[in-house]
Amino acid sequence: MNNRRNTVLKLFDENSEYYKERVNYGIELYRKGYNTIMFVDREGKPVNDVKFTIKQKSHDYKFGCNIFMLDEFELEEKNAQYRKVFGETFNYAIAPFYWKDLEPEKGKPRYDKNSPKIYRRPAPDLVVEYCKEKNIDIKAHCIVYDAFAPSWLPREVPLIKKEYEKHMAELSARYSDHIDDWEIINETMNWETYGYSRLGTTTFFSEPDYETWSYFCARRNFPKNNLLINAGPCEAWSDRRTRSHYYYQLEALASKGVKYDGIGMQSHIFVDRQNEAAFFAKYFNPVKMYDVLDTYEHFGVPINISELTIPSYNGGAEDEEVQAEELRLLYSLWFSHKATDQIDYWNFVDGYSYVPGGGKSTLGDPNAGENIYGGGLLRFDMTLKPALKELQRLINKEWHTELSSETGSSNRAKFKGFYGKYDMTFVYNGKEKHTEFHLDKRADMEHIIVCD
Repeated sequence: MNNRRNTVLKLFDENSEYYKERVNYGIELYRKGYNTIMFVDREGKPVNDVKFTIKQKSHDYKFGCNIFMLDEFELEEKNAQYRKVFGETFNYAIAPFYWKDLEPEKGKPRYDKNSPKIYRRPAPDLVVEYCKEKNIDIKAHCIVYDAFAPSWLPREVPLIKKEYEKHMAELSARYSDHIDDWEIINETMNWETYGYSRLGTTTFFSEPDYETWSYFCARRNFPKNNLLINAGPCEAWSDRRTRSHYYYQLEALASKGVKYDGIGMQSHIFVDRQNEAAFFAKYFNPVKMYDVLDTYEHFGVPINISELTIPSYNGGAEDEEVQAEELRLLYSLWFSHKATDQIDYWNFVDGYSYVPGGGKSTLGDPNAGENIYGGGLLRFDMTLKPALKELQRLINKEWHTELSSETGSSNRAKFKGFYGKYDMTFVYNGKEKHTEFHLDKRADMEHIIVCD
């Protein structure tokens, strides 16, 4: 019996009936829809007795991960494995737009894929190229993140704002047609002002209009894109709900005319093994989690589980199995809730996580920075951990629709499936035909198939 599993997941066990009911109900109601397929000839007349097969090929729900290690490994074999497994697993990528590393020298941004390399910061053009090849959508993370502002910014606030305006205009001109989602501010409640943060701040961070000005500037430059906000796990999952700091921040921004298009809720389990159970009890109690999500649904915009780390503590088989079960339980809870639209895992590979002040010298060091949590879904040698296999099973099997049927004497057939894009094969006049359609909860749930 795994003592860690029983201790950490005690509240999931004690509330299993409530948890299972909400998961099953939510997935059936919010992630699936009914669709009617009608077969007609080119004149629009019904065609009966059609045999067909449908197979889901993509999800509308976003299953994401940061893509910070794209072509960043020390071995080409690892780069190839990363490209392969990332594309097989995720339909959404979080691209690094930390200004400090995107433009370390003023006037010389690293947009081009052949730009000088900075560890864990692949150039945006490279990310866009790969994601187009793999049909992966992108989120830009993040534009106004003061802890990662470039050192060359001036001290005077009006001059800082002028640089941000120019920076956003450049980003929009180059990427707004390729990247829909832009995280504008991030972790504004995590750092002290007046330069006391361990990462440092600019004078702009202390200004009362830091958030509002940033959004208004972004809206001018990204009028057709989705503008997101993001907060750390302790703020996002506080059981104070409508009295939490994050809730107050969102209310305050809305009252000042800020229109954000998505609410990010980080879910890093950055805690040592001895305190994991207490952390779960405080922030990841399933009953409290549903209460928090129900509360933030009030804002009327999608909630994105923006940064997720589930630890295995660089342990053995039992620790990896616990990581896999925690992943299954948490993904199922979030996927089932009406207000969410994405779940974004953070560090994909063990040993390549963020290390403050570190670089390639920390590769594989289990005692450095975020590496200590062993939160990757691939091991350092790029082999798949049970948690990744479980995630792939959920996305490609449990939350997946495919079937074979026939219309019989009617020209219609109805089915219920997960929202996404589908391939269809059918037989007409003895010939096999192929087409595709999109089961979209925002659209008419009927698809007319012309048997040409």
